[in-house]
Amino acid sequence: MSVRKLIHAAVPAAAALAVSAAPVARASAGPAGTGAPADPVAAVSSVTSVLNLGPARPGAARTGNAAGPRTIADDRPRSGERIGSLAIDRIAVKAKVLEGVSEHVLQHGVGHYPGTARPGERGNTVLLGHRTTHLRPFLDLDKLKNGDAIELRAGGRTYTYRVEDKRVTMPDDRDALEPVPYRPWSPPDGAYVTLITCHPKGTDERRLIVVGRLAPKR
Repeated sequence: MSVRKLIHAAVPAAAALAVSAAPVARASAGPAGTGAPADPVAAVSSVTSVLNLGPARPGAARTGNAAGPRTIADDRPRSGERIGSLAIDRIAVKAKVLEGVSEHVLQHGVGHYPGTARPGERGNTVLLGHRTTHLRPFLDLDKLKNGDAIELRAGGRTYTYRVEDKRVTMPDDRDALEPVPYRPWSPPDGAYVTLITCHPKGTDERRLIVVGRLAPKR
C-alpha cells in the first residue's frame, strides 16, 4: 500500500504539520532533538494550514548518498539546527534551511522533513515553508516553471536542482514524500528536492508541491 493510501482516517497514527497560516494551538514536542511531535493529533496546530504526513513506509526515508560524497555529519541534526540554505532566483527566495517541521522551526525558515534525504543526497529532500505568514518563503512558489533553478547549499557545496513538476494535491496525498516523488515503492533513481506549501494562499484546501531534480554537473 502506497503512502498516499494512509488517508486522514489514520491521523491518530500519523504526524501532522502546519505550513502556511497562524497557529491556533501548539503541537506537543516530541523526543528531544527529533523534531517530531509526540502526539500526532496535537500536532495539528493550524486551522488554515495543515499537511498530514503519515509514518514513512520502509524505504521511504532517507536513502543515503549516491549523488556525491557526504557533506554533512552522519549524526542527526537537532531540531531547529541550520543544515543549509535555499535560493530560488525566479521568485527571489533566500532562506535558511532548518532541521524539523514544527511550527517554531517554520517561523524562522524553511523546514527539512526529518528522515528524508539531506541536500545533495540520492533520494528526496523534502522542504516545507509558510506561504502567507512569518517569513513566507514560499509565497510565490506557484510562479516556478519547468527548468527553473532551485539551489541548496550545504557543507560548503551548492546543489542545483531543476524544476520538473508542479502540481496541486489534496492534503492527504503523501506520494510526494516518496524517494522518487509520486512513484510509490520505486527505488531511488536520483536526487530530488520537493517544496511543499498550502494552496490557495491563506487557505488549507490544497497543497502546492514543486519537485526538482539534481542537475548533472557540467
